[in-house]
Amino acid sequence: MPIKPSDSEEEYFARQEAERRRKIAEERQANIQEEERERERSLHFMKCPKCGMQLEEITFGDIRVDKCFSCEGIWLDKGELEGLQSKEPGFVGRLFKAFRA
Repeated sequence: MPIKPSDSEEEYFARQEAERRRKIAEERQANIQEEERERERSLHFMKCPKCGMQLEEITFGDIRVDKCFSCEGIWLDKGELEGLQSKEPGFVGRLFKAFRA
């Protein structure tokens, strides 16, 4: 005759199975979110946030900035405003202070 596990053993294994499935679901969700971020990044990479056209890198001094030749917007990446401030401390310095976190 087969041995029947006790209720506490059944509860233990049920909890273990539920935990295993929860971890799998969390991993699956994390993978889906990462894939979505990558898809969004590829759709918007080097696109103008104002008009959606392609951005092109141009050199301003020794700093590379992104320029949209459609709407004439200029976009700065992290650290580029600080680089401009070191070259032109007047107006750019005041602008930098206004937006500094």
